[in-house]
Amino acid sequence: MPICCILILASFCVVPAWASDAAVSREINRSSVPVGGEVLVTLAVDDLGVGGVVETIPEGFVFLETSFPEDRYSVSGQRLTFAVIDERKITYRVQAKAAGSWTFSGTWVDAVDKTEGAISPTAVTVGSGAAAAGAAPAGTGQAPGPTSAGGAPWAVVPALAAAAVAAGACAARKER
Repeated sequence: MPICCILILASFCVVPAWASDAAVSREINRSSVPVGGEVLVTLAVDDLGVGGVVETIPEGFVFLETSFPEDRYSVSGQRLTFAVIDERKITYRVQAKAAGSWTFSGTWVDAVDKTEGAISPTAVTVGSGAAAAGAAPAGTGQAPGPTSAGGAPWAVVPALAAAAVAAGACAARKER
């Protein structure tokens, strides 16, 4: 088994990197929400075969759930980390806990091309009046699904290393 891992890693090192135009963008179903309201966040993942996405949710929000596979994401405070392997979309749901103007931010890493980038910040206003409640219906967008919060307790680096090994194995298969 260790020899197999070494061969996979070695093949990953000699496989030429394919140029990509990787990008991740964020869409939020409500730009204004009352305290206690929920927001659905959708990340559109373009041309990112193997890598990771790290989202930072604002202090005024708490993470509720995601549709992402439980063994490929983790939650640590306000930071959500997703190990991406050929995903096109990531959704997660958060709940507003404090009034104010809050900004979602994030970054992505392409493990194959060894590139990274920022996800454009997205602002959400949390208020307590009828104006915030009337901004958009709560059911707008696609629900993330019945998974629970928490994910697997792994760190970002081992997850990206595992993704890189998977990319090497995929690249080795493509060359055959």
